[in-house]
Order: sequence, then C-alpha cells, then structure tokens
Amino acid sequence: MTDMKQLPNKVWGNFSAGLVGRLASQSISFILVVYLARVLGPASYGDLSLVLAVVSYFNLLATFGLPVVGTREAARAQNNASSISQIFSLRICLAVLAVFLLFIYGYFFVADNRLFYLFLLYGLTVLSSAWLLDWAFVGLEDLRSLAVANVAGSLCSCIFIVLSVQNTADIFYIPAGIFTGAALSGAILLYLFRKIHSLHLRFTTNNWRTLLKVSMPFAVTGGLSQIYENFDMLMLGVMVGPQDVGWYSVAYKIVVVLSGIIGIYSQSTLPVMIRLRENSPQLMGGFLKQNIHITLFFMMPIVTGGTILGNKIIETFFGQAYLQATTPFVLLLYYVFLMALSITLANWLLAVNEDKRYMVTLIMGAIINVIANLLLIPLWKAAGAATAMIIAELFIVCFLATKVKALYQDDWVEKRFIFISAGSCIVMSFCLFILQKLFLLHVGILIIAGAIIYICLSWPCCARFIRRTITE
Repeated sequence: MTDMKQLPNKVWGNFSAGLVGRLASQSISFILVVYLARVLGPASYGDLSLVLAVVSYFNLLATFGLPVVGTREAARAQNNASSISQIFSLRICLAVLAVFLLFIYGYFFVADNRLFYLFLLYGLTVLSSAWLLDWAFVGLEDLRSLAVANVAGSLCSCIFIVLSVQNTADIFYIPAGIFTGAALSGAILLYLFRKIHSLHLRFTTNNWRTLLKVSMPFAVTGGLSQIYENFDMLMLGVMVGPQDVGWYSVAYKIVVVLSGIIGIYSQSTLPVMIRLRENSPQLMGGFLKQNIHITLFFMMPIVTGGTILGNKIIETFFGQAYLQATTPFVLLLYYVFLMALSITLANWLLAVNEDKRYMVTLIMGAIINVIANLLLIPLWKAAGAATAMIIAELFIVCFLATKVKALYQDDWVEKRFIFISAGSCIVMSFCLFILQKLFLLHVGILIIAGAIIYICLSWPCCARFIRRTITE
C-alpha cells in the first residue's frame, strides 16, 4: 500500500526536476518571445500569432487525446511498452494526415502568400511534435529526462532563430528553428526511451480503432481547451486586426510561463493520483487538499504582485510599443489563477475515471468562452478577450468543484490558511506601492522584494497547514 508520507518526496522530486527543466526552457522561450516581439513589431508578431493559433487546431488531429491515454498506460504498466509503440505509431500517421489537411486549408482559404508559406512551414512542427515521447516519460515519472530534452530543444530553437531573424523579412526562419528544436528534443527522448524499453512502429488497425475510441473524450476536451487558448486570438484577428493580436499575444506569452509551471506540477501529481486510486483511495482526499493549499499559496501573491507591477513588467521587457498589453496581461493573471484550481480539480476527476464529467464541463465552458468573446471583443478588444477567459474559467472551476464535492465532501481549505495568505498579500501590496513611490527600482528588484516579503510573512504560519495535509 502506498504510504502518504512517501508521496511528497516522490512528487516533489519529480516536480523539482520538471520545474528546473521547465523554468530553463520557458526562460529561453521567453527571451525568444521578447526578441521576436521587438524585431517584428506588433503587427507582424500578430500575424505570426494568428498562424500559430490556426495551426494548433490541426495539431489537435495529430494528438487526438493520445498523450493522455499514453500517460495513463505508462503509469499503470511501466514494464509494458507495447501500448506505447501503438500510440507512437498512430500519432505519426495522424500527424501526416494533419499536415496534408493544413496544406489543403492554406491552398483554398489563405489568399496572402506570406501567410500561406508560414502555414506550410509550421506544418513541419506538427510532424516533429508527433514523435515526441514526452507523455511516456510523464507516465514513467521520469521528468528529469524530459527536462533535459526540453531544454536542449528550446536552446537549439532560440539560437537558430536569433541568428537567422534580423527583421520582418526573415520571418520564415522562425518555424524552421522551432522544427529543428522539436526534432532534437524528440531524438533525445527516443534515444533515452529505447535504452530501457523497446519501441517499434506497429500498424495494426484493430488496436488503432480501440485507441481512437478510448482517446476520443480527451480529443474532445483537447479541442475545447484549444478554444480557451486560441479562439480569442482568432476573433481578435477577425474583428480588430493583427496589431491587437500582437499586444494580446505578448500578454498571453508571459502568463504561459506561469501556466507551464502549473502544468509541470500537474504532470507530477496526476500519475500519483492514478496510483492512489488503484492502491489507496482513502488517501486521495488528503492529496487533493494538499494540492489546493499549494496552488493558493503560490498563486495569490503572483496575481496580487502582477496587478501592481503589470505596467512596469510590460514596458521593461517589450518596450513602450506594447504598453497596450498591460490590461490584458493583468486580467490574464486572474485567468491563470482560476486555471490552476481547475487543473487540480480536473486531475482528481481524471484519476477516478470521471472523464465524461470533465468533458461536459469543458463543453459548457467552451460555449461560454465563445459567446463572451463575441460579445466583449467588439467592446474592449484585447481586454475583452482576456475578460472572456476569466468568465469561462470561473464557470469551469465552479462546475468542477460541484462535481468533486459530490465525491469528496470534506473541507478542502483551512480558513486560517486563507486569512494568513491574504493578509500577507495585502502587506506585500502596500510595501510594493511604497517602494515604487520612494525609489526608482528595476521591476526585477521589485518582484524579488515582493516575494521575500510575502514568504517571510506567510511561510512560518502556512507551512504547517501544507505539511499537515501531506501527513494527516
């Protein structure tokens, strides 16, 4: 039987490795975003973001929910690589089909030759992503190897693009650089995986039918999730223009760093939740409580500090040309806060095989997101798109909470924990406000000062709540 006291070491070991790797790769990617945003300008960067948004929908066909199924299979049967080979082979075939359909779409529906060639080049990234075995390493709980591969790929892409792209005329080198980095990451993971397991191409249609049937709910949820990530950019491009897309994309790229860290923690906890469901279901409630406490402890000061320093953050990294991105950036921080809670609750439902409830929630949230975007973008442009994200994610959190509450009815959060964390955020806000007024400090120093103030005030009291949920 799994010992709850052993889980933190397992989770935090994986989380730490994944976090270091994700921070490194996200830092590299963020440097690249800042570089491209400054070199291309809001309009051309908006065009690039629009192309990425459209290509991501074709990438849904290439993945078709199979990474989630693969993670489950790897977590449940870590010594059986047969199913991983099946999923790997199916993903490659789906990627080829997706690229073909992307070409058909571009040929008939994209009139601008510049955008058409960008579509074709970004199709290469769909192919390079198909042979990534990241989902298998998540299921095997080997985030260290995954971190090495991701950092190597990100660094390769960054160097290639920075050396190749000097102005807007070099925009076609960007997808080539991304393809090169993804191919390197895939090669590293493939080499490491084949050192411990065999991997073969298996073209057996009967097994593929089974896999597609099992992965269908995750494909649907992936499509719905894609609406949250990209539908707003598409609507901005259609209703407003590429410059607003550029501003919004810059704001979104910053919060992607936060969502990436949340994703790493989610990857660390989902396999544990699955095994707890199999071996020690009575411990799942305590583990859920731990995750909620951790999410609140880290996200509350980020949202608070980002609200105060948002204007300085945008101007420092991207320049005055992107100051219009400040309001969307601050609003998107609140979206990420809600998303962190929804991912925690969603993982719990997925671990107990409540896939249909999760899918229904995303369907309803996607509908709300689409309606809110259509109503708010004409009124508030990029800020309206960010507000639509908040509205949809708030609904998802509330709906997921009702579903999880029906299965686990104990209190999820200690009231004293909330009081201490919120009070620490208020004091931190006051200190940041005073520091801004009295001193001309770099935004990086202000961020570090705010983090130190919050941790010093909250950790001595909040640490025992987190530890207690781990061990109780």
